[in-house]
Amino acid sequence: MKTVFKFKTEFWIPTYTKISATTIYDFRIGLKIIPPNSLLYHFYINIFNYHSVPSIYTNSFAYWFYKNGYYQIGEEISSIDPTDYFDIEKLRQDLIDIISRYQEQDTKTLSEPFLFLSIQRNIFHTNLKATNLEELIDGIKKSSINSIFYHLITSKVDNKKAINDYSEFLNLIGQYNKAELINKIDVYALNLYEIKELILEVLTK
Repeated sequence: MKTVFKFKTEFWIPTYTKISATTIYDFRIGLKIIPPNSLLYHFYINIFNYHSVPSIYTNSFAYWFYKNGYYQIGEEISSIDPTDYFDIEKLRQDLIDIISRYQEQDTKTLSEPFLFLSIQRNIFHTNLKATNLEELIDGIKKSSINSIFYHLITSKVDNKKAINDYSEFLNLIGQYNKAELINKIDVYALNLYEIKELILEVLTK
């Protein structure tokens, strides 16, 4: 029986959680109660929107602390690579642990409030499939960057696996070196269009 790769794509609709923070204490409480998709939004929106916040601060949490003068907290949060996590609750806890180290500054009102946003995720099957390397290459060429984002990044959270969909399929068809190279792609170093080209470059060599 052939292994079949079924291409999917993903779209986000931003939503409001009605949760905000004006102090570090508020922020920590907010982190405990926001839905998992809020974490996805704030950690990945600058990738999904092609670096909508400064690249030195890789997520909107870190950027908010930086804007309010808490540079050390911003640096610590910015150093978190969410692609290392396939369990979103572990990501949440590690973030709470960082914030908890600054309890002595909990009650100081910050100059700009933080609004926790979330997303409604819409994941769709496309009509593209692959059973071998050549078909995978052709499918990726025809795929949108939203599809690249899903299979390379958020599918790991959905499947609770430390490997992206492309690499998992490549391993199944014996393309182990290509699988490893794709799984090592730094998604913060490039935008999604460049990532797509890099994936195709790895696959066609």
